[in-house]
Amino acid sequence: EDEGMLLLLCEAFKAHNERVRDAHRDVHQLMLEEEWCIAMRTRHYLTTRCLDAPCESAWMTLYMYGSDVNFLNVTRLTSLHVCRGAFHQLLSRFASFYDLPPPSSRGRPPKLRYLHQVLGLVLSFYVGSMEQSSLCIMFGVPPSTLSRT
Repeated sequence: EDEGMLLLLCEAFKAHNERVRDAHRDVHQLMLEEEWCIAMRTRHYLTTRCLDAPCESAWMTLYMYGSDVNFLNVTRLTSLHVCRGAFHQLLSRFASFYDLPPPSSRGRPPKLRYLHQVLGLVLSFYVGSMEQSSLCIMFGVPPSTLSRT
């Protein structure tokens, strides 16, 4: 009877130690994953040196010279024959809700100087499946500016 009780206690102690070891391993793995994520975010941060100037960005080329088909693919606005018209109509409504500081204002000038850049960024963010880094490259802005816009 005492031997049976001792065996049960040993088995319970062994099971408890295994659960504690598994918990330690899981916590350690979670901590490693979190540290890895932090390291990757820090290490692969886009800087302005590797980006085109916003006025020379892919968006500006698309806006100025792109075909309606390309413009439609980025903005997803209606059909081909009214795509740019719909964008400009939306842009005129958007202008009353978004203020760009004038060039003469104090402080650092904004990276995005034109309302069409801001609206294009908003539309690309909401209708596209682009990641932050792709948006940064397309509009020529670093992640810090993108998150504030």
